[in-house]
Amino acid sequence: MIETRSISWVKAARKEFETFPDKVRTQGLAALTIAAAGGKADIAKPLHGLGSGVLELVLNDRSGTYRVVYALQLGEDLWVVHAFQKRSKSGIKTPPREIEVVRQRLKRLKEMLAMKDDVELVRGKGNVFRDLGHANADAEHLKAILAAQIIKVLDARQMTVRGAEATTRIAAADFSRIRKARLDRFTIDRLMTILGRLDQKIEMRVRVRPRVARAGPVPR
Repeated sequence: MIETRSISWVKAARKEFETFPDKVRTQGLAALTIAAAGGKADIAKPLHGLGSGVLELVLNDRSGTYRVVYALQLGEDLWVVHAFQKRSKSGIKTPPREIEVVRQRLKRLKEMLAMKDDVELVRGKGNVFRDLGHANADAEHLKAILAAQIIKVLDARQMTVRGAEATTRIAAADFSRIRKARLDRFTIDRLMTILGRLDQKIEMRVRVRPRVARAGPVPR
């Protein structure tokens, strides 16, 4: 059974992330879920100089380049501390002003966690797609978890996408998309098939619970 960490947010970072284009947000949430499940998408890079376990997602879109910074080693949750669109056209480095924002937010986050003060935080509930109101949240969450397992198998075997293609007879381009958390072209069944081709046995447990009804007037 795969357990994933909850993905929680500094409120300001979540507000910034919600301004991103839909496609960018979906890829970002998939990459965060992959990280929460113990994997690492290729678009996640260590952000040096801020301590261990701080990484940055680089999300490229026709509308621009977007960045999401998260921390892995602050308690049980994965914490998103900053999200921004990179405006500078020169170089790939994170601008110093954004690094300073991350530095200050990490400091403040540590203080709030120590004081158990959540006033500036948004706690995740286990499925970040549902937390952010995605219509197909459960399916998107499961796809990202399956993608995480594929990535972990490839990393453990030190297998390139070409090597994976030779082993599974599944196109290298598909493995490249999975590694970049671009999962929009994949169904759950397709990802399970890929895991099977990698000699992974899949056992799933399904638990169905009724949704909590919203409070409202009692029908007469």
